[in-house]
Amino acid sequence: MAFDDARVRRLVFDAVAVDALRRVLEVAREAGVVLAPVKGVVLARWIYDAVDERPYRDLDLVMSPRDLPRMMAAVVARGWVVRQVSLEMGELEFEVGKLVVEIHAEFGRRDLTRLTIDDVLARATVERGTFPFEVLRIDDVDHLLLLVANVTKKSYTYANRHQPADLERLLLRLQPRWGDLVERARAASVAGWMAEEHGSSAFARFIGALPRGVPRVLPSIVRLHRRLDRRRGARLQSASGLFGLALATLTPDDWTLRGRGLARIVRRGLARRRGRDPG
Repeated sequence: MAFDDARVRRLVFDAVAVDALRRVLEVAREAGVVLAPVKGVVLARWIYDAVDERPYRDLDLVMSPRDLPRMMAAVVARGWVVRQVSLEMGELEFEVGKLVVEIHAEFGRRDLTRLTIDDVLARATVERGTFPFEVLRIDDVDHLLLLVANVTKKSYTYANRHQPADLERLLLRLQPRWGDLVERARAASVAGWMAEEHGSSAFARFIGALPRGVPRVLPSIVRLHRRLDRRRGARLQSASGLFGLALATLTPDDWTLRGRGLARIVRRGLARRRGRDPG
């Protein structure tokens, strides 16, 4: 059997990430803060056949906005390096060892969704079978909508390679609950993007199942975005790229962290221009 170096690296990273998750949850519990892991570290186990099928590069968790100052204080007290924090945007990013941990207190762009992390945590249930320790598992409908919010934030075009697979697998799992999904989201706006750009038959069927009156304007918005993007050229020269640069310098609460955020945006933009996935 051939040695699969990429698979081994993913498994080693996952082991490190799971240990970091345990440590972060312990610190949160001591601080009286409720956290729920999302995206890579849990989706690799919940919707894929093997952990190494779903690569990820950091830990993502969600928490209530009111707990962000306490969690920030706990992270600093533990001696972990804070990379970025913004109370306004509900973001806290720090390092456990060399692994990046991102905590989100906002569900998504406030002008695109009325869902809140408090709503999500209220529906979450305790999960004891995934890890050797207890975690809070958010509802699958909320998890799908969280992924939708993340894709929307990245303007669809720049979504990471694994995101279409996450969305499709979760949607298929939720097929018996499509009514719940429509009820909660009112419109799963990512559906058109998945059906058109990635040929997803599951999302095409989901669009067909939507009741009348549910907005279906996304396909035209996506087409418009693509036309504009082709005219703009490289992402760092585009309006969205410039807006990202502006946010990187304005949203963190500390000037040092603002500079770091700006540097990260520039690095990611350069990686995209070279055709690489910046993560």
